[in-house]
Amino acid sequence: MAFDLKTNNLSGLAIITEPDSALRATPENFVNLYDYAQQFQPELIPEMMFANGKGSILGFIRATTMGKEGTFESDSIQHSEINRLHNTLTATATGNVFTCTKAHQLRVKDVVKISDGSREYQAIVSAITSPLVFTALSDGAAFTFSASSVTVLCDFSNRHAKGDSAFDKGKKWSPKIYKNYPHIVKEYYEVSDSDLAHKTWIETPEGPKWFNLEMERNSTLFDNKAELTAVLHNRALDNAPSTLAGFTQGMKGVVQQVEERGNISNDYITTTVGLSNLALRAKRQGTCREFTVYSNHMQMRYFRELAAGVNASFLNGSNYGAFNNSTEMALSLNFVSIFIDGVTFHFTSWALLDDPTLLDANGFDATSLAYLMVPTGTMNVTEEGNVVARPYLTMRYRSNNITNRRRQVKFFGVLGQQVREDKSSVEILSEMTNQVVGANSYFVGRKGLFYA
Repeated sequence: MAFDLKTNNLSGLAIITEPDSALRATPENFVNLYDYAQQFQPELIPEMMFANGKGSILGFIRATTMGKEGTFESDSIQHSEINRLHNTLTATATGNVFTCTKAHQLRVKDVVKISDGSREYQAIVSAITSPLVFTALSDGAAFTFSASSVTVLCDFSNRHAKGDSAFDKGKKWSPKIYKNYPHIVKEYYEVSDSDLAHKTWIETPEGPKWFNLEMERNSTLFDNKAELTAVLHNRALDNAPSTLAGFTQGMKGVVQQVEERGNISNDYITTTVGLSNLALRAKRQGTCREFTVYSNHMQMRYFRELAAGVNASFLNGSNYGAFNNSTEMALSLNFVSIFIDGVTFHFTSWALLDDPTLLDANGFDATSLAYLMVPTGTMNVTEEGNVVARPYLTMRYRSNNITNRRRQVKFFGVLGQQVREDKSSVEILSEMTNQVVGANSYFVGRKGLFYA
């Protein structure tokens, strides 16, 4: 190999070793390393390594939101999701009379299917006593129910004679409204003006920009906290000691919302039977048939062993990853895809779950997440009376025509507004929340016996 004198140092940045004396460090020409690489040299992103890694756990939000962000102005955001199209109810049957656990919305001449667990019946509704009670006549052998628990498939069919008038009552679907709340995250960095001289100037297509290593670390810490909050924060209860003491309650993180209205599991997924159970639940819960599973190291190991046996006896029988490749290539990329029972699962590692200073710390290594499974694509929801398509997860930031609080950076001292002290400081603030739609299509798995 020929001698190659590099113009960059080992960080890969185009360093200005002798900056123009007229250059002044200001908020306008400040840049952090990640933003620089993302805009000007994306190939450097994987190389930004520190002793134990950069410490950044970013990636989940960017990947699952499909790059979509929104804004909000009020003190909460909400959307509504329509319930299922068909109505299947549990009822107590005595003879021809059926008492349902919730409103049936049936009409005379509706045809229903009834099952008691061993037999099925078909019947036509002959009378409506109340929103919970109806009478139906069998289309076959007479009913022999005596205070029996049955399942009624309400939206099956109806029968009318020639010349019959139409129904005089329609069906109604009551949307469920889900809310989330704003959450303010802040960070602060202070440095003496003498130490602030330790800054580095970088040449960019947009002119010279500067960064400071400690400010860079502080910025990364802030971004990590914002992502941790969006994913893992639990909104404080109304009667919690912290709330009663006057502290703000904050937002509901993604995991809390999945645990409240999604799917949860204990222990690791180790077999195709486990994946098949996930596929069946996905079919029962919604229309999504493709999921990304953000996993810890142990769950990835089980997936690797599991994937090695899927279609293993067939030549070219497997397609690993989002493109055609070999098993070895997919595994070396630490990315595995499995299509099973009509559902595609993409598995990828999530550094957060294996970080010994975060969710793999002592104690948390037994109770934290094994995986978080997120649906891929969009879902229709109703907002302000309009039906719109939303990604299953959207990050929103407080904004109006005066200010945008997505990521406010305020400089004080020689960097910005002058202060008397011989020091400068930086404040970072974000007022945000998340919007989880279709939480019934998400899955959260814990490492051990966490959920009763």
